[in-house]
Amino acid sequence: MSIRSVVSVIVTAFGFAVLSAGPALAHAELVGSSPADKSSVSSVTEVSVTAGEELLEIGSEAEGFVMVVTDSTGLYYGDGCVSVSGDTASMAVSLNAPGDYSVAYRVVSNDGHPVEGQFTFTVTGDGSAEQFAGYPEKPSCGTDTTPIPGAEVVEQTVGIQGTWLTLAAIPVGAGAIWLLVRVLRKRTSSNDLD
Repeated sequence: MSIRSVVSVIVTAFGFAVLSAGPALAHAELVGSSPADKSSVSSVTEVSVTAGEELLEIGSEAEGFVMVVTDSTGLYYGDGCVSVSGDTASMAVSLNAPGDYSVAYRVVSNDGHPVEGQFTFTVTGDGSAEQFAGYPEKPSCGTDTTPIPGAEVVEQTVGIQGTWLTLAAIPVGAGAIWLLVRVLRKRTSSNDLD
């Protein structure tokens, strides 16, 4: 088999893998959140997202799942520990102070596809629950983080999209190699018969 044929097979296999991955990536999607996007609530004790299919069972600490709650000043809330039950991921948080809040999330559906995004809500405040101080840095599950009210906030972003794109390329490459091996074996088998 010529190098030109090998390159053609690899390019074709890669293109097929990318095109067939498109519909598969559409399987997982957000179908709901609590609080609802752009809603107003008096207080919040938990934030959650619900996907259109079961979420990946990855243990009690839901490693790889992310939920980040911030207020309009950039302070973080919650402990960073995401719980997963069926199609819903949640994190405990105590919000009672009036203001606008945002939740950034990344969860993984049972078929391995990530669902990520953001929703916002407004807390009107009812004065009946204790408001915990915000954190200047994103809390990490299992790590004690001391709230420091009034500390200078360092803006952070959840850089997850690049990681998932890298992970998605692995099966595409494996599929291309598998197809190349099949084509080469068929060609070798047909040459042996001649």
